[in-house]
Amino acid sequence: MSPTQADVLKAHRRRSLQRRIRAILRDTAVLVREFWRILTLFVVALLLSALSFQWLWNHSQHDPIRLIDALYFVGTLLFFEPTLEFPREWYLDVYFFIMPVLGIVFLTLGVADFVILLVNRRSRQAQWEEAVASTYSQHIIVAGLGHLGIRVVRELVLLGEDVVVIEIKPDNPRIEEVHSYDIPVIQGDARTAEVLQRAGLGRAFSIIVCTNNDLVNLQIAARVRELDKEVLLVMRMFDDQFARSIAENFNISAVMSASLLAAPAFAGAAVRTEIMQTFSVEDRVLAMGRIEVTCGSRLEGTAIADIERELDLSVILWQSGSAVDVRPAPDTVLSAGDVIAVVAELPKIKELANRWNRAGTR
Repeated sequence: MSPTQADVLKAHRRRSLQRRIRAILRDTAVLVREFWRILTLFVVALLLSALSFQWLWNHSQHDPIRLIDALYFVGTLLFFEPTLEFPREWYLDVYFFIMPVLGIVFLTLGVADFVILLVNRRSRQAQWEEAVASTYSQHIIVAGLGHLGIRVVRELVLLGEDVVVIEIKPDNPRIEEVHSYDIPVIQGDARTAEVLQRAGLGRAFSIIVCTNNDLVNLQIAARVRELDKEVLLVMRMFDDQFARSIAENFNISAVMSASLLAAPAFAGAAVRTEIMQTFSVEDRVLAMGRIEVTCGSRLEGTAIADIERELDLSVILWQSGSAVDVRPAPDTVLSAGDVIAVVAELPKIKELANRWNRAGTR
């Protein structure tokens, strides 16, 4: 059975503080660029008013004030909260009447809007989602948040992968669940370059195209390949024969047909782990993966028993050249080019494929 929302939430690791800070800084920069004219005018007016008030005050009063004091006083005057009493000099009294008027002008021109948007980021959800997505690199994009899409997202979260979702329907009820995992959702049509770029296609490791429409999936895949020739592309197709034809004639890394629709298989393909089958035993979802031993990897020269013990998995097949052994002996030592089939939970297979079987890890 597929992992539930509670399972994913329990396993989910929150984004790092560094990523949150980067997202906030980028989002703030977007706001500043939008309001830079009025903000510049506001800061200049505030500084000039503070400097002139300090100069006039220090030339007419017995107790001089610092620039920071003048700045604070002028700032409070702008918003009708003066911190000084009326002085006797008329030219100082003028500030008590002019500054509140300036405050109203600046609030009307947009300073208040800037502050509200800066503090309440939920009021501009789309821009905030894009800001968060911009902090991702080597992440996985999931295009389409249907029944399959949400299950794929759960599997990827359980694998500890960074995910960005593209969904065309803003009222899709599954968006709320995705947000609970701290995953950004880019709302728009994945067939457009602008939406794919907002999701970080140029920085992504792979993209899973899994809407419920074969034609839409093909159009998205074509657009992805137009923009990025190298990104790992996994696509859903309902027609088996058409799926094989697409995989052969287009530069698509994996095409999953209706008979292969299993969220773990999609998730595995997106992280370069070949999943041949998935099945459930009680409440556990197990997968069968195929691993070809890489030269110079940790797997080369390692006995099957050591792999099974350390990763809590089962090696059910070993192939070396033309020799095939179903349920090989535990003391069998692997060599480069050997192929093994293992049964385990998907995170274990991912660890075996991406850590143990990486060149240079011996």
